[in-house]
Amino acid sequence: MSEYQVRPVERHTLAQKVMQRLVEYVADGGLKPGDALPAQQQLAKQLGVSRPVLREAVQGLASMGLLDIRPGSGCFVGAATAKANPGALFEIMTHEAALEALEARMVVEVELVGLAANRATASDLRAAERALERLREAVAQENETSEITLEFHRILALSGHNAFLQRMSELLDHARVAQFSRIEGALPEMKVREFESHRELFEAILSRDPERARMMMRQHLNEAHGLEERVSWLMRQAVDDNPPFSNEYSAY
Repeated sequence: MSEYQVRPVERHTLAQKVMQRLVEYVADGGLKPGDALPAQQQLAKQLGVSRPVLREAVQGLASMGLLDIRPGSGCFVGAATAKANPGALFEIMTHEAALEALEARMVVEVELVGLAANRATASDLRAAERALERLREAVAQENETSEITLEFHRILALSGHNAFLQRMSELLDHARVAQFSRIEGALPEMKVREFESHRELFEAILSRDPERARMMMRQHLNEAHGLEERVSWLMRQAVDDNPPFSNEYSAY
């Protein structure tokens, strides 16, 4: 008999699928921020999953601002849903996928920013500076920043003036948006550092020093790795610390 064993089903994989179904449910049902979701028992039955799996999925979406858990009242559509791109969100719903995306970004973006330090035109630099100013304003006003940071990274990729690497970078756009949203939803206090980190990248390109630019991008992505670890820990804690439910109105 073969010693090969069938691997157990990973719980996070099922929770990820439930997260996707819930976002589709909100979108297809035309639900708006503030609208209530059905009670947990009803949702779990409709989805064919256990309450712990549903709770894990809901906590994950809540950490990104897509759902709003109100103790004693239930679960409601979150404010971030109005601006969410469902196609982007599911590129990187699990901790494991987030780490893989960061590895890919390390390969592509480090070299691109080095090229940008050599090749960025005056027009490229003005575009990056405008995006950076928009990011500064969004942080100051405590607004959502994921689309602005995506624009900034797109400008850096264009500034490398290598069409093949640029297309590779574009493949990571959905993962970037989802990761920005995931971190921003769970760690809103990190917005200030987000601006500073991108400003340091811009200054490295302005220095026209490719090695400095590569070093700053490595640091930028290493910081993102650390934040991802914190988000994963917070999500696990949220699930582990959630008390048993006494009735359908404390369903989440």
